[in-house]
Amino acid sequence: MITLEKFELEDIPRLIGWIPGADFLLQWSGPKYVFPLDEKQLTTSFELTQTEFPQHFMFKALLDGSTIGHIELMEVNYGKKSAVLGRVLIGPKQYRGQGWGKMMIARAMQFAFDELELEELRLGVFAFNKSAIRCYEQFGFKTYKKIPHPNNEEWTLLKMNLKQIDWKEANRIEEIEER
Repeated sequence: MITLEKFELEDIPRLIGWIPGADFLLQWSGPKYVFPLDEKQLTTSFELTQTEFPQHFMFKALLDGSTIGHIELMEVNYGKKSAVLGRVLIGPKQYRGQGWGKMMIARAMQFAFDELELEELRLGVFAFNKSAIRCYEQFGFKTYKKIPHPNNEEWTLLKMNLKQIDWKEANRIEEIEER
């Protein structure tokens, strides 16, 4: 069973250790961070989580007490009731491909829709990341925009979104755990 806990400063070295190269970093974070990922870049993001009404949430995902993943809610807009879901990562390779990422996403969505009472989540995913796209589509995310890369079609960015009402109808957390 995956649980989410607040990401803390002491989690930074572990997260840095999960990023093996520049392409991986770009796929994971978009252009926000530059390789090599370092403590200063992550501390800047972490500081955004430390306000009364954060516009940014960082979580670590735990499985039986061990941290195996990372996920964020960014650009939280309480007025528009929206946010961006991103920086989704199952770090240790031995935990990938087993459905833990899907459960981690479900927990983050539950936090966004149920606890923060947001009405829409958006995300960006590169066209070559077929498994992530399939996962997001299973939750009900739909592509609303394609941003082509000028030199490489595989790096086309797909913008996807999901309304809370659609998620509530199709994706109760109990159902996701059964899949």
